[in-house]
Parts: sequence; C-alpha cells; structure tokens
Amino acid sequence: MQLKAKNQQKHALLFSDRFSFLWRLCNKSTLKCSRCLPGWTEHASRCFFLSPIQRSWENARRECFSENGDLAVVLNEADQAFLTTLTYQFVKQNPQVDFYSAWIGLQDMVREGRYWWVNGNELNSKVVYWRHLEPNNAIASWDIEQSGQDCVAIVPPRDIGVKDWLKSWDDIVCVGNRHYICETQALILD
Repeated sequence: MQLKAKNQQKHALLFSDRFSFLWRLCNKSTLKCSRCLPGWTEHASRCFFLSPIQRSWENARRECFSENGDLAVVLNEADQAFLTTLTYQFVKQNPQVDFYSAWIGLQDMVREGRYWWVNGNELNSKVVYWRHLEPNNAIASWDIEQSGQDCVAIVPPRDIGVKDWLKSWDDIVCVGNRHYICETQALILD
C-alpha cells in the first residue's frame, strides 16, 4: 500500500503543471526525452535548428536570440560535418524549397579579412572550411554601397563524404536573405 501511494504521489508530481515544460522534450509514446526542444537537433551538448525561412544575417541572429541562442559556431571538424550534413539533409528532404545556403555565426564586418564568431572568438586557422576560391568579398552589381561580402553561410554539398565535402563556407552579402542555423546549449537533465 505504501509503495502504491508513493508511486501515485510521484506520478501526480511528474504529470503536474510544474513539469509540463519537460514533457515538451519527450515523446509521449516512448517516453524518450531529448535535451533539445522539438525541431532542434542535439550535437556535442548543444542544440541546433535549421530555419525553414530566410532572413538577412542580422535578422537571423535576432531570431536566434529570441530562441535563447545565437547563430551556429563551428568549433571543430565534427561541428562542421554535423552542420554541413544538416544543410544537405534539408535540401534532400525539401526539394521544392529554393535553398542556397544557411547563415552561421561568422563575419568580417569590422575589418575585411579578419573573421570573428558571434561568441567573440576570432576564426581559428586550424578550423577553416572555405569553398574553393572563397572568401572572395565579391561586390554585387546591385550593392550601391560597395559593402562586399561580410557574412558567412554554409552551402550544402552535392554529396556527403566525398572529397572536400566539408569545405562549404561562402562569404555573402549580409543583407541577402538566407536560411540560417541557430545554436543553444542543451538542457542539463541530471
């Protein structure tokens, strides 16, 4: 009787409104829980979201802020492989969508050629994944301010696992609309 009463008490607490936010992280039929909100994918204790809509770099960053995150940062080769695969899979799963690239949190707005991540770190020369002939700071014919290309996006590869497939970064005019990848810390469920 005592065990049954204790179980009922735990069940009532677990399914109370106080824990409703946690249930958003769980599959109700399997009771398997994620450390990321629905629609986000976990990688390396972080959660990532590839937006199905397009924004300018600055507006994409604002959207990520509104989700308690920021644009994605590439810390190592595993991150680059994960994010590049994320864009590749999106294109394969959504062939009807015009998907050119997805903003990440890298830019050289302050000084041309000196790239900084949104987390305040300068680009590490050992973690660089530029496409062939990039960055090129090309100036678009419509760019009357001659501002050049100061924001970085991942261009999905045609295939994954082939030679140079990780080299997917392209510098692009920041006011152009692109999809974007947000990042936030995964929840700690201890």
